[in-house]
Amino acid sequence: MRTKTLLLTAALAAVGVSSSMAQVYSVNVVGYINKSLPKGFYMLANQLDNKTGNKVVDLIPAPPNNTFVFKFNPATGGYDAIDYVDGAWEGDFVDTLTLSPGEGAFISSAVSHNVTFVGEVQLTSDVTIPSGFSIRSSVVPQSVPVDQIAFPASYNDFVFQYNPATGGYIANDYVDGAWEGDGGGTAPTPAIGESFFISHSGAATHWIRNFTP
Repeated sequence: MRTKTLLLTAALAAVGVSSSMAQVYSVNVVGYINKSLPKGFYMLANQLDNKTGNKVVDLIPAPPNNTFVFKFNPATGGYDAIDYVDGAWEGDFVDTLTLSPGEGAFISSAVSHNVTFVGEVQLTSDVTIPSGFSIRSSVVPQSVPVDQIAFPASYNDFVFQYNPATGGYIANDYVDGAWEGDGGGTAPTPAIGESFFISHSGAATHWIRNFTP
């Protein structure tokens, strides 16, 4: 996986950007993320805002045939799903299924392949973590322990990271102010481009970050 960022500033206006173009530059960090995906299932995250809605069909326009995306729906306890067949995405959620920064979903493909996300890093973010199960991800493309990125863990919260090599989960729970479980007492550390299940025992809370590059 390769990441690259470019900082765009108001200096663009000084080199003759037209009034129509002036609406698209930003002081945020923008760039791309190349993510290598294995054959089978992976819990994917898009950590760049493409500014057009972050629909899966736009983010991943032409994956391998028979690629599926399953997005967990906390309201129903099931999955909203679409699949790519014969050169087109199909399913009831083609027009609505998103993968915005902070969200996550399972992707399943018959072969390994790469996806490329392009857009802005969100320097300020507020991700809702509902009570019960949800799939979430770090808004900022970093691979660091979640306790270093303001993750609001509370007593008896669980984080489940899917392991493509085993088909199972790496589970860790937060008890008495510390993490315990498969990580041996260390906080979960998702990869860049990886989402994870959260089982939150309390009322809905917010994962708020103010990132300084």
